[in-house]
Amino acid sequence: MVHGSGVHGSGAQGPVVQGPVAQGGAQGVGAPYPQGAPGPADTARMRRSEMGQLDSLLESSEPGRRPVNVKPGNVKPRNASSGSAKKGWLLKGAGLVGVAVVSGLIWLVVMPKETPVSSPPSTTSKPVGEFTFARSPQVPEALKDSQCASHAYGETKTFLTATPCQQLTRGLFTTTTPDGRTVYTSVSVVRMKSLDDATKLKELTSRDGTGNVNDLVKDGAVQVPGLKSLGTGGFAARQQDRDVVIIESDTVQHGADEAAHNALMKKVSNDAFRLVSELV
Repeated sequence: MVHGSGVHGSGAQGPVVQGPVAQGGAQGVGAPYPQGAPGPADTARMRRSEMGQLDSLLESSEPGRRPVNVKPGNVKPRNASSGSAKKGWLLKGAGLVGVAVVSGLIWLVVMPKETPVSSPPSTTSKPVGEFTFARSPQVPEALKDSQCASHAYGETKTFLTATPCQQLTRGLFTTTTPDGRTVYTSVSVVRMKSLDDATKLKELTSRDGTGNVNDLVKDGAVQVPGLKSLGTGGFAARQQDRDVVIIESDTVQHGADEAAHNALMKKVSNDAFRLVSELV
């Protein structure tokens, strides 16, 4: 009989499984979990724990990030030394900025003011004395000679013969008087071999009647109609180390007052000492 054999007796369909699938109701779909394997509830708890750890890591690495679903007891306080170091760097940065600002202000105060660009110097010489001198076109460059005795007369010639000079340098310049007369000025520089020789020559030429070094008009190097020498005008002499500077000035026509004329010519000669730098 069919009822006697029973479906439950022989097990043609295999034994009935008594495990989590059979008892789990809605969870009974699929293959059974092996012995000791975590179930769905255990997996969920593990995932929540891992998420908590991840949030803790993110919170420690990103300042300002707050952990999600993490209990206050699980959150570790930030590193106090790290915060102090950051504050220290901020203070140092602010200090450097302050120093830069103060340095800039000091530079603005002490910075030299911009000077205007000066124009190139003029090629035209300006008078620096009482008279304005110009080189004579007959003597555009200084005349130099080592034979001083041959360009002297009187006792000066005798002295230079016995005591030869090292070099004689001469030049001729012109200027004008207040009333418009042309003044011819001869500048002679006698360089002696010693300071003692220069001193003796200066004393000799400064005395009357002892002769002198020839001016360029007397020496014939310059031709000025109406003048044979500049010796009757104004004379001046000066010693500069081993150099003896002798200057004579005169005009073709003298004034009515000879003494006043000579005084004016002497003033011209004294003003001409600054012309020595153009010769030597």
